[in-house]
Amino acid sequence: MDKVISKSTQKKAKQKKQIQYVAIIIGICAVAYFANSFLGKSIKRKDISIGVVTKGSISLTVNGSGKIEPVYQKAITSPFSTFIESIHSSIGEKVDENTSILQLNTTAEESTLSSLIDEANIKKAELEKEKLRLRKELYQLNKEVEINALQLRSREEALKGEMTLLEIGGSTEENVKQAKTLLEIEKLKQDQLQNDLKIKEKAIEQEIKTLSLSLGIQQKQIKEQRRKLDKAQAQAGIDGVITFLNDNVGASVAEGEILAKVANIEKLKIRGTVAEQNVGQISIGMEVNIKSSKHNYVGQLTSISPSSKNGMLTVFIDLPQQDHLDYLRPDMVVDINIIKEQKENTIKLKNRGAFEGKKVEELFVIKNGVAEKVSVNTGMRNSQWVEVTSNLQEGDSVIISPYEKFKNANQIQLQ
Repeated sequence: MDKVISKSTQKKAKQKKQIQYVAIIIGICAVAYFANSFLGKSIKRKDISIGVVTKGSISLTVNGSGKIEPVYQKAITSPFSTFIESIHSSIGEKVDENTSILQLNTTAEESTLSSLIDEANIKKAELEKEKLRLRKELYQLNKEVEINALQLRSREEALKGEMTLLEIGGSTEENVKQAKTLLEIEKLKQDQLQNDLKIKEKAIEQEIKTLSLSLGIQQKQIKEQRRKLDKAQAQAGIDGVITFLNDNVGASVAEGEILAKVANIEKLKIRGTVAEQNVGQISIGMEVNIKSSKHNYVGQLTSISPSSKNGMLTVFIDLPQQDHLDYLRPDMVVDINIIKEQKENTIKLKNRGAFEGKKVEELFVIKNGVAEKVSVNTGMRNSQWVEVTSNLQEGDSVIISPYEKFKNANQIQLQ
């Protein structure tokens, strides 16, 4: 007879089979996992980015933006309030320093110049007339001094005569005393006349000086007016290119208003801005990489503004002579990278999604169609490059795109 199996035994047998099924499933998953990890997976080359390890320089930079400016630039302003009469040039035209760019109306200013010249001629005539009058007064005063000198000598001779007569009894003490008094009076009069002469000479000198200064001021006004009229031709002043021009013929312009700008574009500089928190990291003399839409250039930091505006510092960068400078134009916007630290002849790789910012990075190095995972030590890095200091050599091909999909694999087959 068959033996009856209890329900508890049947339940245990069922649970045992379930455990076996679960174990089999776990085993299959584990095999799949380890197969994926150790045997790897495949990926198409077109789905990844591959970088080549190179040797070169890598630098840490302070980044900002800048605007091209000419080192030599001249703004031509209106010397007086008037209107534009004619235009002789156009924006972008090359000019030399004597080129007349435009002509202002000068009718009113020429009338003013004529009036100033007439006034100067009148003052010149008044000066000559006054000189004649003053010379006459001075001449008369000199003659009075000479006449009084003769009278003084006459009084001296009279006194000597009275004293001689007194000795021989031909005169009296009273006559001698009177002669002495008259002599003293003539001496005082002579002193007064000589003092008046000195004062008159100084007064004449001051009057002539005052009139001459007044005439000099008038002549300076004439010179200034002529200078303004010369500026009405709006000459370029320097050799260069016209970068701005008010070409609205007939338009009114105020004194000091800018009529045109001429720039010498053979010598350029950059006015740049960087965040103010970088002030302690930059210094005058640092090398600067400049990037335009077409070319890259090298410059040198020459000046740093002592103040900041809206959280930004202004810096000035010199552009020494180099290739392709003729592609740059005033007001062109460029990117600037101020180099604060740089290494030469270092092994480096382009900084892309494969790097996670760690000191030790895991990368996939491609050899014979297979990408193998390698741990590498990193050093200096910037937005473009990462320095690698171990396990990579110049010329190695490395996957540099993000690799989340095969992060757990040790090998990848490339298709």
